[in-house]
Amino acid sequence: MTRRFPFPESPDVWPPDEYRELLAQPGLPEVLLSNGHRALLVTRYADVKAVLSDDRFSRAAFGGTPMFARTTESLALATSDPPVHTRRRAAVTSAFSARKARQLMPRLRELADQLIDGIGEPPVDLVESFTVPFALRASTELLGIPAADEPRLRPLVDAMMSTTRFTRDHVTAAHREAAAYFDELVATKQAHIAAGRPRPDLLTELLTAERLSHKEIAVFGAGLLMAGYETTSNQLAMCALMVFGDPDRADRLRLEPAGVEPAVEEMLRWSSLIATGGAPHVATEDARLGDTVVRAGQVVVPLTAAANRDATVFAEPECLRPDRADNPHVAFGHGRHHCLGAELARVELRVGLRALLDRFHELTVDAPVSEIPWRSGMFIRGPAVLPVSWTGACDEA
Repeated sequence: MTRRFPFPESPDVWPPDEYRELLAQPGLPEVLLSNGHRALLVTRYADVKAVLSDDRFSRAAFGGTPMFARTTESLALATSDPPVHTRRRAAVTSAFSARKARQLMPRLRELADQLIDGIGEPPVDLVESFTVPFALRASTELLGIPAADEPRLRPLVDAMMSTTRFTRDHVTAAHREAAAYFDELVATKQAHIAAGRPRPDLLTELLTAERLSHKEIAVFGAGLLMAGYETTSNQLAMCALMVFGDPDRADRLRLEPAGVEPAVEEMLRWSSLIATGGAPHVATEDARLGDTVVRAGQVVVPLTAAANRDATVFAEPECLRPDRADNPHVAFGHGRHHCLGAELARVELRVGLRALLDRFHELTVDAPVSEIPWRSGMFIRGPAVLPVSWTGACDEA
């Protein structure tokens, strides 16, 4: 009997147990996707990289009912192929360079300290008090979205990033409202440019460059908000769980500040962020993956979280080793669909985690890992609530 995919989510940071089983098996197992399509799962590291970089595997060709609430029309990059993808990505790549991300570090540190200053008395929910507002404000400031609009936009993003949590009507209404909001925001920024008062934000830069249409910029705005804040806030919550759920690990990182960078990379490799496993691709012509020939028209789903546990690439892949030196993980994807905001996400994760380590000397997770409630029915995984406490007052920034 053909198994259904995605597999049931694990109530923790690691991937489904089925990924480990598939890595030990030859070939590409067939599964039935949630939208009725049959697909081959790609788990091994070399094969996953091949799918993500080979032009013979197309995301745009995957049609039919979407597997989750985000529509092709609402995604500027994730479901497009060259030359459309190439043109759109080239227009924004410079804004997400490692240099630009480093330039944002002082503001991100300031933001993290401000949030910690107002965090209140323990116990608190670290998701609601820190990881979400930190990542959300970082995204809205980058895009030039007024902070006052965040309460309106957050529930829209929740609906558009769902898989099964919200009804079809709810999702459709959220897409409609978000599209109208960003259309109006882009028009307002264009008016500021025409009046000689351009704002210092990414959407204004895109308008000034005149490489994308106003509609494409509006779609980018909504997509970057979803991808930027939803992924980073949940990944930061998972990192916090992995660090502060182990007091010895937290103490080591406090004593060795330089260890945060490799630790973040290892937590990216070790955790599983995408609930749907990966983006379906269609083979546009016959292509070989390992010992299997994928025929033209067949659908494949590359599983980056499985590839990150491939023992032919990572020594002791099931072990979380914060000091892992050689770590070519594919948590941010690979090839033309490598995450546009990867460098910014890295900086946000390092800054956010470093701020928590520096300001709280004895921050601990208040519940056993098995009792932490997890988000369900959503495209992105993460703790729904992360209860933490600490002893004594936190340090001043």
